[in-house]
Amino acid sequence: MLEVLRVVRSIKNTFAPINQTPPEVFSLIPDYFGTDEELIKLTHVCHGWREVLISRASLWTYLDCRNLDKTGVYIQRSRESSLEVFVAARGSTRLPHDTLLLVLRHINRLRALTLLGTSHNIHKLVKHFSSPAPLLGKLTIRVLSPDPATVESTIFGGNLSSLRELRLWGGFTGLPWKNMTSLTILDLHGDSSNNISITQLLNFFERAHLLYEIRLTNSLPDSSNAPAERVVSLPHLRSLRILADSAHSILLNHLHVPTGALVMLEFSLTSGRSPIPKHLPRSFDNLQNVSHITSISLMFDSGVAMWIDGPSGSLGVFGSWDDPAIPPPMLDHRILCSLNKLPILTTERLAISRYDVPAHLNTEESGAYRALLPMNNLRALTLTDCHSVSFILTLNPNKNASKKMVCPELEKLVLQIPERRDESHIEGLLEMVMERASRGAKLSNIVILCPRKLLSPKEESDLRNYACHVEYKLDNAIPRWAPW
Repeated sequence: MLEVLRVVRSIKNTFAPINQTPPEVFSLIPDYFGTDEELIKLTHVCHGWREVLISRASLWTYLDCRNLDKTGVYIQRSRESSLEVFVAARGSTRLPHDTLLLVLRHINRLRALTLLGTSHNIHKLVKHFSSPAPLLGKLTIRVLSPDPATVESTIFGGNLSSLRELRLWGGFTGLPWKNMTSLTILDLHGDSSNNISITQLLNFFERAHLLYEIRLTNSLPDSSNAPAERVVSLPHLRSLRILADSAHSILLNHLHVPTGALVMLEFSLTSGRSPIPKHLPRSFDNLQNVSHITSISLMFDSGVAMWIDGPSGSLGVFGSWDDPAIPPPMLDHRILCSLNKLPILTTERLAISRYDVPAHLNTEESGAYRALLPMNNLRALTLTDCHSVSFILTLNPNKNASKKMVCPELEKLVLQIPERRDESHIEGLLEMVMERASRGAKLSNIVILCPRKLLSPKEESDLRNYACHVEYKLDNAIPRWAPW
């Protein structure tokens, strides 16, 4: 009777929908599981599942080096497939020497290595990996303790010709390394105790000419030790991101950033000095991705977020600071004034959010006037939650001392006024529109976004007489100020 039941159960299992799945398809299911434990559980369901899963060598290539027996089983089942190794040695954890020795016998199959631990343990771990690893494509070293770990150039015999991705967090290395011709991604995360000099980085970049993604976090010094005329070309660069406690963009003065690349700078300051002229490159000559600027977005909120677009590339600058001696409006003012340090003659779109005008400034001293004056090609201006009067006065040729027509090509003006603002924030709008129209610079599109009416019916009617299209929306929808 028991034999009959076994046969019946076997027949049922054979015709179960899951067991009708082709083995080559069924073996892909573990790709959607997150842990080794789940994979191992699947091998214990039945003999058929076990055979299928064990036969797929690529399922057994991730070695966490926590258990000698498990590591041995994985190496055996992975057969000749390339291996991904993760070693964690936190705090007082003993290094898994026996497991490492087993892994090192197969170093010729190593495709990815991650080392995680304290500075002391990382230093010991790195010494184990002194033999060449011809297939190594990814190397990640992350130091958990405050003290940096030294990564010697002798790691893997000093030959990293197959390496495509390098991530060092808290690991100091004597750049440049040799044979980095395949490297495409570089991520360095340091601190003030293990800065890498500009010259070291430039030497490294010259040997890793395929780099297309670079991320530097707290890894740059405050000044350059390279000759001012030295410029290194990165022809394949697509993304460069620099994050630091203080603004570090001096590196950009030494790089030729190609068309199409994205550059992002993030920093924090305790000084009221504007970061734009001081910390952007002295010259935009090397930034081919923004050789001329077509669009600028600015948002002020305990700092500045600026996004610059060129015809085929972008530059993002994100900064925050805390200087109690200087009120935020004055900081914002200095940022806005310094826009004229940039090549903005070709700018067609400008969006500004949360800008407050410092008191006691006349029109010519205002950030609005200094920023808009060079923008002869500006066609669209969006002001979101701003004190708009200084911009309105600047655009009115009858209200500035030079009587100059600022932004003569301006076609569209968008004003978003939140509930807390009042009529004073659009004072002079009708007069400005009328004066520009009388001089042949008629605005074709005006959009006012506000939860309540700020213009009287007559003012609104008059405004429509001097602009081709006027849109008055009684809502609080804030236009997107940046392109992300």
